[in-house]
Amino acid sequence: MRITRFPSITETQFYGCVSAFVDSLTGELNAATIALRRLTGRGKGGAFAFEMTLDTHRYGALIVLDRWSTLVAAFGPQLKLPRRPEIVAQAAARVQAAEEILSRANMMVDAAPAYDEAVVEACGMAFQTVSGIFSEERAEAEQAATLGPMLPDEYKESRQLFLQDLAAR
Repeated sequence: MRITRFPSITETQFYGCVSAFVDSLTGELNAATIALRRLTGRGKGGAFAFEMTLDTHRYGALIVLDRWSTLVAAFGPQLKLPRRPEIVAQAAARVQAAEEILSRANMMVDAAPAYDEAVVEACGMAFQTVSGIFSEERAEAEQAATLGPMLPDEYKESRQLFLQDLAAR
């Protein structure tokens, strides 16, 4: 990740990364949910394009979590966040919990002979739970978004850089 090559980042830049992280994770989880719902009632291999989409997004969510963990490990110890310092303090535990939930959901999907209603609903609930784990990060991003065009350039630039790092997977 290019952003981790920086010697340090400011709190404003970190909050830009928080916003990019939340948006990316939410996008992956929503896309995985949509793909799963399209597969409801089908057997494995019955809708290859939807299955590939599901795989892309369910594993994409894990990649987003890994990149977030890397960013926080690299810069978290030096940051003194004026708002929501728990984002850094709880990052490792939140990522671990989210990875565990996603791993179990993935195992359930892989072990199931078909995409029956119970599997789809259980995975949908798992994805919602993962999203909920990062409610504090989401609240921070939503609060910052209210500033719209008044957001500092360093916020927008770091957000964009982190999004580019995520897209380069």
